[in-house]
Amino acid sequence: MPDDLDPASMTLIQRFVLLGVTHLAEREECPAHSADVRRVCTERLEDLDGDVLGNLSEPDVIRALNRLEADGLLEPATVEDASPVGKGRPTYSLNVEVETVLDAFQDDERVAHFVDRIRTRHA
Repeated sequence: MPDDLDPASMTLIQRFVLLGVTHLAEREECPAHSADVRRVCTERLEDLDGDVLGNLSEPDVIRALNRLEADGLLEPATVEDASPVGKGRPTYSLNVEVETVLDAFQDDERVAHFVDRIRTRHA
């Protein structure tokens, strides 16, 4: 597990996807499929300050999840329900505490509204 989250080293999409997983973790909905993460992120697009991601595609979310996993921020799992092609469907959980993510992003003005929304529910 990483000791230090560096928002400056992440793209906006990676930060937003990490907050999406954090939001799901706070609601005890992890491990979560990429489609669930995309749904939450799409619902929260209005929380971006001054930036518009436009259409957040499934490949965008999957690339971000893969990068966050490679960085040790997420841990993958395969659940029993198979995909339509019979492969396991990957799911993701936070590999850091919810508060660690929220503290790291609280001063990031681009995603601060999303952080505030999670903190309000988390408090």
